[in-house]
Amino acid sequence: MKIAFLLLCSLCAVAQNPPASDNDVKKQLFEIEQKIGHANSTCDYNYFRKIEAEEFIFTDSQGNIITRAEDLAGEKDCKPNSDQHSFEDARLIHDGNLAVLNARQTITGQRKGKDFRVQTRFTDVFVWRSGRWQLLAGHSSRIPKKD
Repeated sequence: MKIAFLLLCSLCAVAQNPPASDNDVKKQLFEIEQKIGHANSTCDYNYFRKIEAEEFIFTDSQGNIITRAEDLAGEKDCKPNSDQHSFEDARLIHDGNLAVLNARQTITGQRKGKDFRVQTRFTDVFVWRSGRWQLLAGHSSRIPKKD
């Protein structure tokens, strides 16, 4: 019984520690970003409730600040779509329980029967809490099309 308890305690301790390797962190955060893109397309606000920290803030390209509560309030106006999200040119800063991911995102899809392609550069700040990454803050700017 004592051995089972010690094993359970060690498993709980491992689950509470953030991944040590930058490659593991980058892989986990890219998975989260893919899920965020999918949640945006499918209006999966349950995922946003899970991933966004209580004090989450987002700054858009116009300088507006959106809180977690304001972001979640967008659920009522969300319209599902089939947009595709891809990520590249990623840069990671990882220091213990804090990680900053900066990457370029390409979104492709259709609106009113017309194809579109948009690129953005974003920075998301994550904190490791309760055995998982939570999104603390984000910023996104649209990359102008080259003529």
